Amino acid sequence: MKIKNKNINVQELINEGNNYSSENNCKIKYGEYFSDATPEFLAWISKVENFIYTNFDENSGPYKMLQTADKSKFSGYYLSEFDRELQKYKGAIKSCEHLKPNKSKSENVIISLIKNPVFWTTLVVVIGGSYKLGFDNGNSKFDKEKQEFIDINKKLIDSVKLLKIENSKLNKENFILTKKGFQN
Repeated sequence: MKIKNKNINVQELINEGNNYSSENNCKIKYGEYFSDATPEFLAWISKVENFIYTNFDENSGPYKMLQTADKSKFSGYYLSEFDRELQKYKGAIKSCEHLKPNKSKSENVIISLIKNPVFWTTLVVVIGGSYKLGFDNGNSKFDKEKQEFIDINKKLIDSVKLLKIENSKLNKENFILTKKGFQN
């Protein structure tokens, strides 16, 4: 059972992959052959990865096969190691020929945002920062207003003391005057 809508792309990738081997991606150094990936080969690797990562989820066989491949072995290693890693890529893309893509392409943007840990980290930092900023701002305003009320209260207490002193002086004068008035 071959998948027709994706098969053209898969078949092209399989055919292109058959053009690559350790024989056409090597160089001689110190009298031995070592792997040396050509730009065309690296472009093919990129196309295979893009196809699989776009169409298959992380639980699929092709995706898992790519995860086991070590791309660093494509340059500067023995040819046997190059061939081993190349076979993983060829096997992964060949398996796509007979598998249906299983990655959900119509994932809701909001759902993907909620699943994103960066979103939650940012949200927690913003909420925490907003709370702290509001708390500090509220405290400083409260402290400023409290100090203003304390200053006003001191002035009022001083005014009340002056009025009491004035009142007691007036009461004394009134008492003295009333005593004089009674004596006359």
